[in-house]
Formats: sequence, structure tokens, C-alpha cells
Amino acid sequence: MPQKNPEFTTRELSKKTWADLEKLFTKPGIGDAWWCWCTFHQTASFSHENVARTRSERAEVNRARKRDLVGKGEAHGVIVYADDEPVGWCQYGRREELPRMDHNRTYRRIASENDLSLWRITCFVVDKNHRKQGVATAALKVVLESIKDRGGGIVEAYPLVKTDQGPGYMYPGRISMFEKAGFRKVAPLGSGRTQTVLMRKRV
Repeated sequence: MPQKNPEFTTRELSKKTWADLEKLFTKPGIGDAWWCWCTFHQTASFSHENVARTRSERAEVNRARKRDLVGKGEAHGVIVYADDEPVGWCQYGRREELPRMDHNRTYRRIASENDLSLWRITCFVVDKNHRKQGVATAALKVVLESIKDRGGGIVEAYPLVKTDQGPGYMYPGRISMFEKAGFRKVAPLGSGRTQTVLMRKRV
């Protein structure tokens, strides 16, 4: 059943709502979602991305891959709607569904491979005409409820501390949003051009 917020409605990603995700990700000014299709964290390493391709070619490959994962029930997320129009998205999933962070050397020094019931929130996408209206916050709230309904556990997020690579790199979300949702900072992840921080919450 759709979840309601004061201004928004949300639905889980599924074969039935796949067309809505496609509509959102192909809107003008949507950021890197148009070619990444939130597949980055669903790939264990860079091996799938080493073949030189244009972003348009990557978009075609990643879109097909995402659609296949959705069909298999191996991709999870929440789509946010305003008046039945898809305007936002948040990706989440279990550790094994989103394995990319396990190959981050800094993360491996912090986290334990024995962490059970570990969930990850990796990506937010918001229609440029609906930014700064609480879309990402609405998505995060419902994602946490969905994780709790699925048994709960430790939930990780990797929001940005800073970046010099433009607004397209804001997709992991902001620290302040996660703090308001009860997440705590665990440790910084990297010190390069794009810096993030590991945050956790138990639900």
C-alpha cells in the first residue's frame, strides 16, 4: 500500500512501479541518475565499468541491468510522488545486495565482516523542480520503516562531508538529514576530492 506524508506519497520499487522510476531517471537535470541508474553500489568492484563507454552507452547497459535486478527482486528502494508524479527516490538494501562499500579499504578497517542484519542506504535522487521541499527526508523516513518491517538491524549511510565535483555528487544525502533521523557518525571514509562519513542507526 502507498505510504502517505504531508505532501508526498511513496511506493516501493517493483515491477509495477518500474515505469515510474524510468520516468524519474529520464527527466531533464536529474543528475547522474540518467546514466548510473543507481547500479554503482550493486556492483562489487570496478570490473564491470572498466570498458571504455560513453555515458549514453553506460546508461543503456545500466538501465537494462537495473530492470533485470528489479525483475528478480534484487533491487530495493522507495519512489516519492507529488500528485502521482514521481519526484524522488531512495535506494536501500541488505549488505549482500549493495556490496560496493565492502571493497572500500577505509571501510574494511572500520567495519566487521560479521556484522549481521546490516542494511545500506546508498542513493537519493530528487527532481530538480522539487528540491529543498523535504522529498529526500520523506523517502528516508519510509525506507527506515520498510527496513524495520523486514526485521530491522543496523542501517548504514554514507553522506557527503564535502565535494568539489558539483551537485551531482550529493546523491548519498546530507549529514544533517541523517542526524535528524537518529543516525550517529562512526568514522570518516576517505580524504580525497569527495569525502564521506560512515553513519549508523539500529532499527
